[in-house]
Amino acid sequence: MKRNQLIVIAMVLLVLLLIVFLFFLLRPQPKLTATPGNPFGDTSSGQALNTTTTEPGTGAAVAGKEVAPNLIEITPGPVAGGEVALDIPAGIATSSVTSAHSSSTPQTQTTYTPGDVEVRYIDRESGNVYSYLALSRKLSRVSAKTLPGIQTASWLPDGSMAFVQFLAQAAGTSHINTYALPYDGNGGYFLDQDLAQVSVLGQKSVFVLTANGDSSIGSVGNPDGTNVKTVFTSPMSALAIHPAGAGLIATTKDSAHLDGYAFAISGNTFTPILGPLSGLILLPSPNGKVLLYSYTDGTTLHMAALDLSTGAVTTLPLATLAEKCVWDQNNTDLYCAIPSSIPDGATLPDDWYQGAASFTDKIWRIDLGTRLATLVVDPSSTGKVDIDAVNLTIDPNSQVLIFRNKKDSSLWAYTLAQ
Repeated sequence: MKRNQLIVIAMVLLVLLLIVFLFFLLRPQPKLTATPGNPFGDTSSGQALNTTTTEPGTGAAVAGKEVAPNLIEITPGPVAGGEVALDIPAGIATSSVTSAHSSSTPQTQTTYTPGDVEVRYIDRESGNVYSYLALSRKLSRVSAKTLPGIQTASWLPDGSMAFVQFLAQAAGTSHINTYALPYDGNGGYFLDQDLAQVSVLGQKSVFVLTANGDSSIGSVGNPDGTNVKTVFTSPMSALAIHPAGAGLIATTKDSAHLDGYAFAISGNTFTPILGPLSGLILLPSPNGKVLLYSYTDGTTLHMAALDLSTGAVTTLPLATLAEKCVWDQNNTDLYCAIPSSIPDGATLPDDWYQGAASFTDKIWRIDLGTRLATLVVDPSSTGKVDIDAVNLTIDPNSQVLIFRNKKDSSLWAYTLAQ
């Protein structure tokens, strides 16, 4: 009986094995489909490169979209906050632009127009560095180094390096990474994690602020990370540091719910120069002698300029958040993005920082000497586009004004002089 059971079991197993064999033998096999090109895709976001069009009647390729006379949308997609504008010296015909592929490939020769303005910026999604010639409207990708999600970039004045910050997540924790990114993408190095601030100081120095719960340390070093020196320590942690000529000025956290103060820094000595003012925001002049500042009184914005040598205060005819302005190199004129109106009930600057309030700006030029304000451009009228302008930048010869639209982080240029 046992022998018959074993025979039956063996036959059942053979039938099962045959069924399994036939199933896999007769089952259609998947086909492998080769995808042409790079299987990993282009490391560029594609946003900036897709803006190339053809100039009507010339056949010449131009980059950017002309929204209104002299008003160009350089990129339709997001760029990192912070760019640099360089004047091309007269007599310069060509300049080598490093290949976007690797240092071992031949360099690309880009023809520059003497007197043109080169704008260097970083694509937020990919971290690639781009060069845009604002007057001849030529675009080149200079570096394909991938650093996704860059939020801010602080450039050396000569455009050779940017100090970028981005959020990185690992093992369930988040950190702010800071990277020294050369213009061509070759080399570079990481700074300490979770730095509260990185700013370029003067022509060839970099300031970093390290803060914890109850103190902060300010240090200055060379762009290559050498010769680092501590310039101050403070028991205050929520500070913003502003380069002012060869010196530094500190402000407390800018909020409508807090009294704001500004201090001149000399070693570990913080000398009060402004405050208490709600929502205090500063923008020192390039030579550090004048402070543009804004503050709030309820829901009303005010803007003024403080002469540090005399203590004289000049109330300005228009008002915006001071960080929505840029100084001309003459230390007298300002270009400011002035809101057409303030949203009802908005608490500034808090709601604006948090995205709960947005502006539609006009660009004005303000002469501090005469207090004369002149309208430069109204994008909503001439270009039918609403722009909340931030990160305003101007080239040393004051030919082109560059700014980012906070609504979508796109990059824009407005030609001031032909």
